[in-house]
Amino acid sequence: MKSIQLSILLLVCLSCLNSQSSNEATNSDLALFQSKSKTHYFVDSKTGLVVYQREFPSDWEVVSKPTYEIDTDFPMFLYAIQNQKSLKAFNTPLQQFVAFQNPQYAQMMQSYGMTNIRSVASAQTMVANEIKPLMESDGFRFVSNREFPEVIAYINQKKIEMGFNNMDINILATEWVNDDNIKGLATLTQVVLSYGNEMGMTEPMTIWNYQMDYLFAQSNDYEAALKTAISSSIKQIDSPNWKKYQAQVLNFRQQQQTAQHQQRMRNQQQQFNQHQQMMKERYAAQDANHESYMNNLRGTPTTTGYSSDASHQNFIDMIRDEQNVSLEGKTFKVQAGAEKYWMNSDGKYIMSNDLFYNPNRDPIYNNQNWNLTTKQN
Repeated sequence: MKSIQLSILLLVCLSCLNSQSSNEATNSDLALFQSKSKTHYFVDSKTGLVVYQREFPSDWEVVSKPTYEIDTDFPMFLYAIQNQKSLKAFNTPLQQFVAFQNPQYAQMMQSYGMTNIRSVASAQTMVANEIKPLMESDGFRFVSNREFPEVIAYINQKKIEMGFNNMDINILATEWVNDDNIKGLATLTQVVLSYGNEMGMTEPMTIWNYQMDYLFAQSNDYEAALKTAISSSIKQIDSPNWKKYQAQVLNFRQQQQTAQHQQRMRNQQQQFNQHQQMMKERYAAQDANHESYMNNLRGTPTTTGYSSDASHQNFIDMIRDEQNVSLEGKTFKVQAGAEKYWMNSDGKYIMSNDLFYNPNRDPIYNNQNWNLTTKQN
């Protein structure tokens, strides 16, 4: 669940940072393109669903591309914007790394094939090593740093709402100018998450990433371009269908995590039972009463009889906490414990104890067809 919240938070943060301004837009700012505007749709390439949409001036050429560095289901977007004047704006692909405090452990993980191990670098260091050489090679001179307190406050509030107390977001925006009187804003955004042993890791680790955003315009158009861009971000419209899809994916992931946990517990129980059986056979020859003794400890009878193969399979299913259901002449095994099981064509199923529940009428699943299965005794 946290990984999904992280991707959503990053989308929100970077949406604001993609078009930086230290001033909120006013009606006069919006009037820059209210009379002639166009809608650009940011689309998830895997589902074809619109994630969100924004209004831009009609003379701005906007292209976007979904990327999946943070989450394989929920995209972030690369974008490029230009017009017939001097405006150019774009961002770079997100770079993500893992850092370990223990160098020996880091070396071991690298030997296992982990290729993105890198110590956390400060935002100032990355600007000096990556942005500064690039800007200077293109003839730009550093002017000043620029701060955006409203954006920082907004991001910190989102962190609190989503419970990411272990997340640090560092933003460093720098302004530049060249001899042609073109001004540029280069912004580096760094996200750092620190974990102890709560993820089941034997060593503490840090997951961190960064991305850069650039905006260039003629000096006399620079501030207006920034204000227009931030106005577009403020007026962003999130797709309700995308929110439903997010909820559906989260629900499936939660069920999958629960099923995986139960499978691990069943595997542990099976290993325990196998160990018990081995011990019973080892000592049976030495002590004829040992089997009765162990059965008394477990509170189980000495022998168990099966009247048929079917009853034997039912017993196995009971041990594994599984239930057989049938649909269209086929039999499927599902997790036991529910009154009803609804299944789609992919074999995914929904468990429900509500006799009146029908996922076909649930808006979360309105883009799929679910059929009620028949439980087998």
